[in-house]
This record gives sequence, structure tokens and C-alpha cells, in this order.
Amino acid sequence: MSLKQRLGLFIAIGGRFGLAALFIVWANLLPLSDRVTRWISHADQAAEDGTFDEAQRTYGQVLTRLGSQPIVYERLFQISLTAKRYAEAQIYLFALADLDGWTTERRSQLAMLLEYQGDIEQANTLLAFAPDSFQDTRTLRRLAEQQIASQDWEQAGQTLEQLVALEPDDVQALYWLGVLLAPQNQDFAAVYLNQAAANPGWTVRARTILAALESYQQFSLTDAHTTLGLALVNLAEWGFAERVLEMALQVNSVNPTARGYLGYVRDQSGRDGLPDIEAALAISPNDPVLYYLLGQHWRQLSKQSEAHSAFMQAYWLAPENPALAAEVGISLQNLSDLPEAEQWFRRAMTLAPAEVRWQSMLAAFYADTGFKLEEGGLAFIEQTQQLAPNDSDLRASLGWAYYQLNNIENAYSELSTAVGLDPANVRSRYYFGVVLERRSEPQGAADSYWFVVQEAGPDSQFGILAARALQRLGYATP
Repeated sequence: MSLKQRLGLFIAIGGRFGLAALFIVWANLLPLSDRVTRWISHADQAAEDGTFDEAQRTYGQVLTRLGSQPIVYERLFQISLTAKRYAEAQIYLFALADLDGWTTERRSQLAMLLEYQGDIEQANTLLAFAPDSFQDTRTLRRLAEQQIASQDWEQAGQTLEQLVALEPDDVQALYWLGVLLAPQNQDFAAVYLNQAAANPGWTVRARTILAALESYQQFSLTDAHTTLGLALVNLAEWGFAERVLEMALQVNSVNPTARGYLGYVRDQSGRDGLPDIEAALAISPNDPVLYYLLGQHWRQLSKQSEAHSAFMQAYWLAPENPALAAEVGISLQNLSDLPEAEQWFRRAMTLAPAEVRWQSMLAAFYADTGFKLEEGGLAFIEQTQQLAPNDSDLRASLGWAYYQLNNIENAYSELSTAVGLDPANVRSRYYFGVVLERRSEPQGAADSYWFVVQEAGPDSQFGILAARALQRLGYATP
């Protein structure tokens, strides 16, 4: 589980169970005055509703009346963390530790706060030199995660070995250690990856790497590293992928595939991958994959005209590839040229008529843009949905199309089904939130919007829309 996912889980657990736990503890502080009891109730409700400023103010009144109470600082820490006010959360955590002492969990929480404020080095130091860190699997796992994120591979290997020695069934540690060893010792890597593959939640990821290991028996070293690197790219293992692709280039610097994907990985990691992609194109100027990567680079920077140009070059170098035709369609959609975009999505369908995914993409285009819904778009979505009735994206497209045509009950039915088929799909959850809001169900709508913000991030397309919706409903958002 990534750090972001773990933080989201921590927040979700705190929000779901924190109030019940507080009521139990508050009972042990009785007798309280009626005024303090009302403050506590009001602060708890404000925290649950997401009105963090009001919750902080009221908890402050409780502290003024009762004096320093660990339970109050614990709650203030939790709500500051939920609101992503990390500097405030750190203050409350220190106050809590002053009253109640430092524990392994609190040191880990402090390290998390330091990391989110950009102090990675101090966070790593705190975790590495905590007195009981090397006997605490939770801290070791977190330290390994930090070391992987900072690409400190030697230390990560040592930490993972310690973690596996203490917890031989830690599937995430087994997977990480297998991936770390994969480019250098395929036999040992396979041992750890096969153990990880026995866990159903990790089977696909582990077997993807195991399949890539076979390339070391078939190809040159640079090509084997590249094959492994591409497998890691497909799994969005950006740090591991960068390491392996760099190893491929150390063996042979004239490897355009490794060089181009290295640029793509660096783009995904928030750095500038353009120099690597351009260097790859200088080596292999007629490679459509490299132009595809260039298009992705420009799209990530919201330079839609440049992205369109790159995808067009990619397509004309491989005009039989439906994926490249679809990318041209997406770039035209981003440029608001909807008639042309429709034609390119239809071209992708023509190139691969048996593949429902290209029809699904055209259906999503009609739904997301509202283009020609009443002139055949809705009918196309309905026909395509019949081809894959359990496809959550198609259900979401159909539901959103119904919503735009003011058929609210059908919209609710389809989007409810879509969310049931894939509860983690942020597109479905956002559209479902809109329908719930239209049906005068603000609490259900807010739950959907909060999910989207936490899963997709407040800066993503649907995250921005969900954050605006929450503000419209009266909630404070990051």
C-alpha cells in the first residue's frame, strides 16, 4: 500500500471510529459542566462534518476549561491531518507527546508529517534511529517505503531483509525485495516473488515481474533490463522502473526504448522527461512509440496543441494502431474540436471492430462531452453497453448521458450499478455524487465527492470538480 493510500486509510479510520472512541473517553472525564458537554458535542459534530476551523475553535474552548487533555490533542491532531494542515498537526502531536510520551506510532506519525512537509531526510533519520525501530515491523515497512521513494536502494535492501526476517509472511516486503533483486539476481528474486504471488492480492503484480525475468534467459542484458523496466512501468512502479531503465542504459547507452521510457518515468515522478525523450528520438526518429511518449509528456503539461502534433506523428508512423488513433481523438477532445475528435474515435473502432474498448471510449466521449447525445450518441452508448453489461465505465457513461437528458431515475439506476461494479472508479463516483445531489441527498453526494478528492487528489480533473461540489455543499476542502 502506498504512503498516500495508507494516509487515506488512516484518515478514513479516524473519521469513522474517532467520534465513538471520544464519547467513551469523555464519559470517563465526568462530571462535566453542561457547557463543556455542549462544546464537546459541537466540536465532535463539526469534525465529523468537515468544518475543521469550527472544530478546532471549540476544542480550544474545551482545553481552556479542562486544561491539557491528551484526548483533545489527539482529536486536534486527527482533524488537522484530515485537513492536510500538516504544520498544525505537528504542533498537536508534540503537545500530545509532551503529555503522554512518545510511542513508536507517534514517531511514525511525526515522520509522515515531516515527509509531507518536504523534509524527507529528517523523516528517514527519525525512522532509522528510533530506539525500537529495528524490532518494529510497522516502522521498518515505513522506512523501506521512504528509502524506495528516495531511491536509496542499498539501504532499502537491508531494511527489507530485516523486515522479512522479522515478518516472513509480509507480502508487500516480499514483493518489494523480489523487485529490488530482479535485475541482479533473478533466482533469489523469483523465490520472493513466488511467495508474494501466493497472496491473491499480489498475484498479478508478482507474476508480471516473474514473466519479465524470463527475458534474462532470452535477450541481451540491456534488452532484458528494458523488458523488466517496461513491466514495472505498466505496474506504475516508477522508482523501480527508473532504476532498471538506467541499468539498461549503463549497458548500452544507444537504447532508444530505454531512453524514451526513462523520460516517461521521470515525467510521472514530477521531473522533466523531455531531454530523455528527445534524445531517444534523435537515435530513432521514426519510432511511433517515442512520439506517443512525447505526446504524453506534452499532455501532462496541458500543452494540448503540442500533444496533438506528437500523437499525429505517432499515428502516421503506425496507421494500423487503434490506440494511436484514439490518442489523436483524445487530444482533439482536449482542444475542444469535438467533431474531429468523434471521427478519430470512430477510426480507432474501424481499425479494431472486435474490441469493445474502442467503442467504450467513444461512448465515454459522447457522455463526458454531451456531444450529439440526442442525435445518436445516447443510442450508441445504449447499444455498446449491451455488449458489456458488467463494464462499470460503460454503465457510468450511460448514467451520465441519461442525467444530461434529464432522465434522473435512469441516471441513478445506471450510476448506482456502476459504483457497485467498481467502487474505486472516481469517474463513476463523481457522477453518482452529482445525481445524488440532484435527488436532494446531500450527505450521500458529499460522501461520493469526498471519496473522489481523497482517491484522485484535489488537483486531478475529477478531484477539482468534486472539491468545488463539496464547497458548494458547505464543506471545507484542501
